[in-house]
Amino acid sequence: MRLARVSGQFLRHRLDGAYYDPSALKLDARLRQLGNARSLESLRDAGRPITNGVRGPEFVDGPFKLIRLQDCVDWEVRTDLAMSISVGQFNENGRCRLRRDDIVVAIGGYVGNAAVAIDDAAAVIGQHSARVSLAATGPMNSRFLVAYLNSEPGRIQFARLMRGTVQQGLNLEDVQEIEVPVFSAQAQQYVSEKVRLSERLRDRARKLEAAVANTHAQYIVPPMGIDFSKRIRRLPSRSLTERLDAHFYPSAVEQYFRQLGIPTRSLDRLCSLVVNGQSRPETEQGVPQATVTNLGRSFVAGSLRTVETPANGSRALAFHDLLLCNAAHNKSYIGRDVTYSQVEGTYPSTEVMVVRVDRTQLPASFVRHYLKTEIGNLQIQSTIRGITAHSYPTDVKLLEIPIPAVPDADRVAWFATDDQMLAAGRCFDAARVLTKVATKMVEHLIDGRLAEADFVAAQKSLDAGDRNADSGILKALRQSDAPGSKPLVADVDALYALLDSSEEEAA
Repeated sequence: MRLARVSGQFLRHRLDGAYYDPSALKLDARLRQLGNARSLESLRDAGRPITNGVRGPEFVDGPFKLIRLQDCVDWEVRTDLAMSISVGQFNENGRCRLRRDDIVVAIGGYVGNAAVAIDDAAAVIGQHSARVSLAATGPMNSRFLVAYLNSEPGRIQFARLMRGTVQQGLNLEDVQEIEVPVFSAQAQQYVSEKVRLSERLRDRARKLEAAVANTHAQYIVPPMGIDFSKRIRRLPSRSLTERLDAHFYPSAVEQYFRQLGIPTRSLDRLCSLVVNGQSRPETEQGVPQATVTNLGRSFVAGSLRTVETPANGSRALAFHDLLLCNAAHNKSYIGRDVTYSQVEGTYPSTEVMVVRVDRTQLPASFVRHYLKTEIGNLQIQSTIRGITAHSYPTDVKLLEIPIPAVPDADRVAWFATDDQMLAAGRCFDAARVLTKVATKMVEHLIDGRLAEADFVAAQKSLDAGDRNADSGILKALRQSDAPGSKPLVADVDALYALLDSSEEEAA
């Protein structure tokens, strides 16, 4: 039970205890001290009110996108991930149409998660989101705002404003009253540029990954005329393993390999390691561990927990490892994402399977691309055992991978795809660090640990091509307030080198 004594002068229209949480009252006091806070309602475009989105979507194929909470990833509105709705429903909901630089805020589900629209695609938001359109000539920068809303002060405001018992959420009136500190344009730009740099790095990562996929697509023949519904096949005894269930021998895979007419090789022969991880107790000092929550669509993502250091380090991840979820209540999750490891020294948990391809035989990224095809996913699904859906290394090792005939003149470029994937992963990681940098800067600007004048000076120096002031601020940022906390940016010079190479490639 938490108690807070509140003076009558601070009482507002809300009388619920959460509204007067001590952290919220402390933030109120700090914003009053700064004297620069304004409500979101006062910062919006006068012609575009803060609004929620479409109820009861009619999903169809087409160009008109509906942005749901799951389409707001890493502070970006990802229209490329979104489902489509009918043109009629799109036109009927013009009030919640998105434009470039609009902010989408979750008002249901993961309340407070904020993302910015990075393009002008034809899109509207869903009912669990609110759209905030800033005034074009107003005092608030869209990227500074998205950093603020995703920061600790933003989280505190969302937490105090939530309503409901069974399912908590925000009303539009609550969103309107969120208070935002308005700093000088140059101070906001300094933070904003970190967010924009993260967007550019993620864009580069997506382009590199797409280039790798295009390279491998040349050597993977799509299934033609395959009967995926066929459940019966005649199997020669030499093809039998210790698995005697028909599920392990899908007919569609046999049809596909017969159609290809090229050699195949088992993962057992193609890999130096296929093993499940091992969960370890959490501890303050130890090694990072990747769980199934860290298996992103492309790369290892999210915060890694720290666990006891294993006595045997043979399961530690290496660059280019492929990671699979090996246990799930819903079996469709097994093999849905094949995560490419851009980290090393991290230990997988029990529910994570590591597939380490012998990259002298073929690129790890090719195996990943194949396993993500319809046939490849079917093969992974065929390994699942038991009611609770588990996949084991002994079965995955038996999966056959087609070996394409790559011309000698193209083999260097083919094997270089692994390095492209690793470069994409490093861009992905740097982008994630930069969003953390932006939130930490906002937090320190509000609590006074960093001065607005320092941000202005750093931005002026960057405009003049001098990174010294910026480097000093970046090196001062820590992962937490705990004594001895590690730097938020592990290697500032390496970050600058990555940013420079990305800019050169884009030029």
